[in-house]
Amino acid sequence: MTRRMADPAFRDDQMRRIREPQVCAINKLCDQLMEELPGFSVPYIAPHYGAASAVILSLSSNPGPRAGGAKGSGLLSRENNDGSAARMGDIYETVGLTDAQIVPWNAYPWHVHETHPNGLPNNLIDDGLDALKRLLDLHPNIQSIVAHGGDAHRSVRQFMSKKRFGDYADARGLKAWNTRHTSNRAFILREPEKSIALEGVCEAYRDAMRHAGLTPLASLNGDDLVLLTGPELRAAARAELLPLLPGAVDAETRTSEYVHALPSQRSQRLLVELLLRDLAS
Repeated sequence: MTRRMADPAFRDDQMRRIREPQVCAINKLCDQLMEELPGFSVPYIAPHYGAASAVILSLSSNPGPRAGGAKGSGLLSRENNDGSAARMGDIYETVGLTDAQIVPWNAYPWHVHETHPNGLPNNLIDDGLDALKRLLDLHPNIQSIVAHGGDAHRSVRQFMSKKRFGDYADARGLKAWNTRHTSNRAFILREPEKSIALEGVCEAYRDAMRHAGLTPLASLNGDDLVLLTGPELRAAARAELLPLLPGAVDAETRTSEYVHALPSQRSQRLLVELLLRDLAS
């Protein structure tokens, strides 16, 4: 099921249970983070997750309006009443992930969506790294991080750098996968592009599951996805990249993050197409 937070009874039940053992530690961390930055909320982790037993961390940018906003649930949950959460739930079901195996978090856990709706500046990415380290300390079973979108990609890259927590990540065998955000904007695509993009996210989770010792459900047969022509690949890349380029991060960084989040089959075909164009010019 998805979007169950739209039901006040379900939402109230989840909020009443935020001190249950499986989420007690992480929600105490949320309390501490709110005390350290008064005036900014940090959504709690919904108790339908088994955070204490999680082996995968799903990392996004910052809490959206349906989680931390005035009309939000106050919880990070795949059951929130928005398209991004619903899509995340569908992905988990597609790959065979259960709530006991995964926990959500944000590169910047405080709610700042209204002031930063199009991405986080570098200083906020940096400010969120310590909170991420504290979360990982509380959950030693986490072995894989799936980073959704450019902000999460930057967060993971900085976290795992030698200047920050690279040695820590290496010592506990942490590995990260960069993939597309699950927001509606990230999936404003026509078919078969939308199916290809969704399968790319699923494949990142399958790899993360294998690294964490889980067995994912089988992937969609690649033959079922219609391949795009070279011009279609270029047009799709342009349409997806242009909305991402304005903002604090330079175009080269955004483009690099976009390419790394592509399914391998598509990125290879796009490279071939661009090389052929270059050779023909």
